[in-house]
Amino acid sequence: MKMTKNELIAAIADETGKTKTDVSAILGSLATVVAKTLKSGGEVTLGGVGKLAAAKREAREARNPSTGATIKVPAKTVVKFKVTKDLADAVA
Repeated sequence: MKMTKNELIAAIADETGKTKTDVSAILGSLATVVAKTLKSGGEVTLGGVGKLAAAKREAREARNPSTGATIKVPAKTVVKFKVTKDLADAVA
């Protein structure tokens, strides 16, 4: 089962008694705040869910699986997510 953004908003609204408009605004703000924090090199901990952190990935060489040609992959910053033990245990 996949949950779309609209389904997530509806589920949170039902759980909290808030309107879908309020929940949608909060999720939008969450995304903005998380992006700003990660861009500045910080971490974001979502209680009971996990931790988001920005990490640098070094430049490297890789192979094109179709042709076998070597390509250069540039360095970049990626977002890493580490799930909490409680959530991992709840899903298992």
